[in-house]
Amino acid sequence: MALIDDYYIIESLGGSDIKDGKIFFDSLNTISGFNPKYKKVSNFNELKKALTDFEQSNFKYLLISSHGDEENLHLTDETVNSYDLFDIDLDLSKKRIFMSSCRGGSYLIAKYFIKKGAYSVIGFPDDLDQIVAVALWPTMVLTFERLNDFEVNFRELDIALKQIVNVYRIPMHYYSFLRDEKKLKEYVYMYDKKRKRTDYEL
Repeated sequence: MALIDDYYIIESLGGSDIKDGKIFFDSLNTISGFNPKYKKVSNFNELKKALTDFEQSNFKYLLISSHGDEENLHLTDETVNSYDLFDIDLDLSKKRIFMSSCRGGSYLIAKYFIKKGAYSVIGFPDDLDQIVAVALWPTMVLTFERLNDFEVNFRELDIALKQIVNVYRIPMHYYSFLRDEKKLKEYVYMYDKKRKRTDYEL
């Protein structure tokens, strides 16, 4: 199945939260060429169904919007530990994951998706202000759309991510799979420091 450059959005936020996932979905619907999908979930079973639906779709990009920490996704009705995610049998080959949650750029969360075949995971090691998230994700869309105009390589992606970090003044983690050596690469972007790389055995 050929993948399309479009976005599948899974969101689990409470009544007083700013629904950055829904706002992102609505904004994409105003842009020609996009036909995103939006799923609201509240517990692990609904998350599992939505992730399975994404796997079986031809969408290349997944955005998950929820509260979280280094090890957990805090859904509206249930907390899901990163180790619980491994119970979901998925093949996410050639797909990219974006985590719109506080501390969603953790190694444990990224390890799950990378082990399931994801090409990359992007998230944030610190708290993510929902107002920032509302503005940030359309910027990320523009970044990847421009990269898709030619052969994507890490040099171009690296430049783009540095620019995003400098604009929004927030740290960002980018994870990808070093397939030849079966390692997980972690790139840490800080707006006031040089980018760092760490390799982990999978």
